[in-house]
Amino acid sequence: MKLRALLKRIVPLTIAVTLTTLSCGKEEPLPATSSATEKAVAKPQVAVGSTAWQVPVDVNPTPPPNPPQANYLDLGWQTFIALNWPSLSPTSGGVNGQPDTNATIGATAANGAFVPAVWSTYRDVATIMLNNGADPGASYTQAVTIPSGCTPIGSNPVAPGFQPMFIDGSSFPNATIVRDYINQATDNPLVDQKGWYTLTDMKIDQSEYNYIHQNAYYLGATQAAAYASAGQLQPFPRTGQETTLPPNPPYAQYGALEVKAAWRVLDPTSDKAVIPRYYTQWGYFMQPDGKTCQGPALFGLIGLHILRLTPSTGGTWFWASFEQVDNTTPPAGIPATLEAPNTPNGNCTSAYNAGPAAVTGNIPWNNTNKPDNLCQVTPIPSDVQQANTTWQGKLAGTVWQYYQMVNTLNPCPNGASGCATFPPINDPTNQVNTPIFANTAIESYFQDHTCMDCHGGADGDGAPTPITGTNQIFTFVLLNAYYPTTSAAATTAHASFKNLFKNPPHSKLVGAPAAKK
Repeated sequence: MKLRALLKRIVPLTIAVTLTTLSCGKEEPLPATSSATEKAVAKPQVAVGSTAWQVPVDVNPTPPPNPPQANYLDLGWQTFIALNWPSLSPTSGGVNGQPDTNATIGATAANGAFVPAVWSTYRDVATIMLNNGADPGASYTQAVTIPSGCTPIGSNPVAPGFQPMFIDGSSFPNATIVRDYINQATDNPLVDQKGWYTLTDMKIDQSEYNYIHQNAYYLGATQAAAYASAGQLQPFPRTGQETTLPPNPPYAQYGALEVKAAWRVLDPTSDKAVIPRYYTQWGYFMQPDGKTCQGPALFGLIGLHILRLTPSTGGTWFWASFEQVDNTTPPAGIPATLEAPNTPNGNCTSAYNAGPAAVTGNIPWNNTNKPDNLCQVTPIPSDVQQANTTWQGKLAGTVWQYYQMVNTLNPCPNGASGCATFPPINDPTNQVNTPIFANTAIESYFQDHTCMDCHGGADGDGAPTPITGTNQIFTFVLLNAYYPTTSAAATTAHASFKNLFKNPPHSKLVGAPAAKK
């Protein structure tokens, strides 16, 4: 009886994603086990507005000129709220990425499970960049299936109408960048203070999916052919209303958007006191061998990294990164997720943040692994802290009050100082607002950088070198495409990106942006 009562108090998120074909046996849909009705949903009272489910298309006011940094911070929070709005269940006619406009952020089902957030129903990259270059399908929406080799979800609560979460850690080697949901970009894993490996997964919105599918960029050879014939790829969508791509429904009319989520494993008994502070979901993890299904387990969200393209951010894209508040500096009485006690945040020494060796193959599915010794290098800036206080107040009474923005990365605000050029181009007329910020759950081992130090060098398969503003695309997703080439150029490109992630160059702090010529 105690276990049943505990499970009713746990508030897991479930996820509606499409799973790539797995080698662990026939895939079969697993029915939701709860008898609760979908209409029995708790609606927290929040102060974010009834239309906060709509992802804003751009910063307000729309440039030029670039607005103050506070406006970009608001854009980050507005995007975060819209992406975390409860989604409409498939059994109620919902499709991937569709918000339930009658719900409120933080809504839970009658069984205590979180109604899955909009971003959690985006297509996972694992369902798009497929082995042998298989076509992922014209439809953005696919039914969720759980491999039959996974242990049934049992009495663990899942919101009615949805399936359990599934993180597909399997991949294939024939790609310039092999998709990896265990090792971070630096090729190092992260083990939390409880001894569990943390995991990530990555999803993209309907605009970006339509772009990839229509142009067949799920094939590296198609990307290379585009570069060979035109010197560049087709432009990424900025509004979600591009007439050159399949039409999006009104709720999905915003530009290309990617989400990388980081998760910890929670124990329903030993972590009972902290579970209400996490956006959680019951689900499964498929090991890299594509056969070993771990779970069901309770996963807690510890990081959410958002990358998106808006009409005014073509030269930089827009980034907003969030962490669970207990990762490094929890309140008294709450243990830090990623740091040991008395860690000198802001004054880290060489004793901290040394990445462990890359994991090859399956990870041990237990909590006996050695925790990594992290330290937060850069405290959250005061203006971001102020924005966090404001928006967390609007979300009071929901689990989302326990998440904080680390910072945004965006075009240098008009008249601002302290902006930076970014590699490899270092264009003085195209600067971003800061030379340093990092999410400790996702960028644990290069916290003295920004996203731009690596993503400024992102392009597609077969891109010409050196990189220029014409072929600079800021996302590495296209390099997860199937690209079975042994050419010298491809081998060099693979090695170049490996080195980039291991030894990224630095953005350069400058004064006010130079005038564009």
